[in-house]
Amino acid sequence: MTLEKPYVMSFSLGGLNLHESLIVANAYLLSHDWDQVRDVILKENLFQTRMASSSKRLLNEIISRIRQMSEEEMQLFCTGNDQDQRHLLWLAICRRYEFIRDFYQQIVQGHWRALKERVTNDDFNLFWAQKRVDHPEVERISNLTKEKLRSVVFRIMREVSLISKDNHINNVVLSSAVHDLIIATDSSQLSLFTTLDSQGGSYGI
Repeated sequence: MTLEKPYVMSFSLGGLNLHESLIVANAYLLSHDWDQVRDVILKENLFQTRMASSSKRLLNEIISRIRQMSEEEMQLFCTGNDQDQRHLLWLAICRRYEFIRDFYQQIVQGHWRALKERVTNDDFNLFWAQKRVDHPEVERISNLTKEKLRSVVFRIMREVSLISKDNHINNVVLSSAVHDLIIATDSSQLSLFTTLDSQGGSYGI
């Protein structure tokens, strides 16, 4: 059996972390130096955490997400409206965590195309069981951690308004700026949003 590329499963820290992500992105655009970004944020405790170890762990994870953005995406992320920021951060998260990307594309998009209105915990559990076959890193995760990761995935999707509080799948409208960046970078990533484009239709701008 050929094993697939291992999933990065280190997304248990809270949720979208939009505020902290904006701090990181703005700091990087000022210096274009990740070492300097780390030094400034940790020394000045810009995340306002009680423990330095917590701040460092969160910072490392957020940097790994923000580094998935192109320069143009990062510029829009720092200057765009709240909705654009959430959509761009979701893109970065899906690039960083292929497990989240696959769950959204295979399960949430699949439900939406099949006109199923909701995504459930059972959907996640079934997806998890399927991925355990080819991903030993998933197999090794405890049930308690699995439940935490499931909670984080659903929380992030709610924070981006991809699903509602009761897990109904939302129709997503991208701004022309975000839409054009996705088209210019990789049009297949439109499938990370339940938009008309992701169903093969035309996009109204």
